Amino acid sequence: MIFTFLDVVLFVTYFLLLFLSIFWLLVLFSPEEKKKEVKITGKFPLFSVIVPAHNEQRSIEATLQSLVDLDYPKDKIEIIVVPNACTDRTTEIVEQFIARHPSQKITIVTQEVPSKGKAMNNGLAVAKGEFFACLDADSFVSSNALQVMLPLFEDENIAAVCPMIKVKNPKSVLEKVQWYEYIINMFHRFLNAKLNCLHVTPGPFSVYRTEVIRKIGGFDEQTITEDLEIAVRLQKHQYRILHTFDVIVETIAPSSWKALFRQRVRWYKGATDNTIRYKEMIFNKKYGDFGYLRMPTIILSGILAIVLVGTFLQAITKKAYFTFFYLKDINFDLLTLLKHFSINPNLLALPFSRLFVAFTLMAFSFFVMIYSYKLIKERITNHGRTLLSLITYLLIYGFFMTAVWMYIGFMFVRKKKNFWN
Repeated sequence: MIFTFLDVVLFVTYFLLLFLSIFWLLVLFSPEEKKKEVKITGKFPLFSVIVPAHNEQRSIEATLQSLVDLDYPKDKIEIIVVPNACTDRTTEIVEQFIARHPSQKITIVTQEVPSKGKAMNNGLAVAKGEFFACLDADSFVSSNALQVMLPLFEDENIAAVCPMIKVKNPKSVLEKVQWYEYIINMFHRFLNAKLNCLHVTPGPFSVYRTEVIRKIGGFDEQTITEDLEIAVRLQKHQYRILHTFDVIVETIAPSSWKALFRQRVRWYKGATDNTIRYKEMIFNKKYGDFGYLRMPTIILSGILAIVLVGTFLQAITKKAYFTFFYLKDINFDLLTLLKHFSINPNLLALPFSRLFVAFTLMAFSFFVMIYSYKLIKERITNHGRTLLSLITYLLIYGFFMTAVWMYIGFMFVRKKKNFWN
């Protein structure tokens, strides 16, 4: 049997995917730490919330209202809004909100430079809380958040706690596609949390220990994914990041393919940049599972996508080349060719090994989707008819993400600058 380069690439890819699938399956069914019912006892710690906002006039008011509605003593919460190079009515709306809630401590810290990392540092500079959270101005936190998350900081080595994130009221096909994606992503975070391998503390209400973040130098102001960079830096300094599924934060998803494309390019380009920046952590036993497992796989899917597309295009080009010369030899007599065309299926010639791997991976994918909904306690029919969006997610979204990674590869080759939104 003759193996082509494409065969080698495919089998290596299949091996990696099967290996990772089986590994995460073993992690899933491994014993969990017993959860203890922990409640805030004694004094309530002072808590700060930093809300970086760049042109968020449509959602900022609802975001602030969700913070005001937190089940926590009002005199123990301070809200710091950082209008981030806004050109719309965001600041005006915040000022009006403050006027309607005089008993709530809300501070505005303006900045002219479009940098979320800088906005976080500006907010952190005036924050007085023992703990603080970042809440993106297009996200909305459930009222029980602090009652659940703050008691989890029982160990001094725990630097951050992350909530469960869902798409808010998905209506369009694209929004429902992202709803599926977020739910499955929460399942992946569940698995990573079991191994202390969380590599991002998302902007929608990740809670931090203030002293620790100041100690390691605050947020990076140059990266386009400050939430990923700070999480990797925490891992580098041997701090722990926890995840809870008992707090829900809803976020507004991009409503157009163009906006989603730009968001995902920013996310994954930032992930790639920071993986390269902290490359000394990769396969470094000092960082345990995070170094051996999480760091190498942050961009593995992107690399595999680019390699597979490249080999596929090479195979298609080669096939087209030989087909062209075959047609040339018969003077492009397509009519005669069609007349003598026949299908002679040979079952023995089917690539059974590839089919077996493909069906196995497909079975894993369906299992992950079903288990994800069970874990997140959602039903696939919670937002009405979802057949078209489900088909789009299963059959089209993968090609979309491949295009994202191809563009990121193009950005590296052409040394194109990162964009923020």
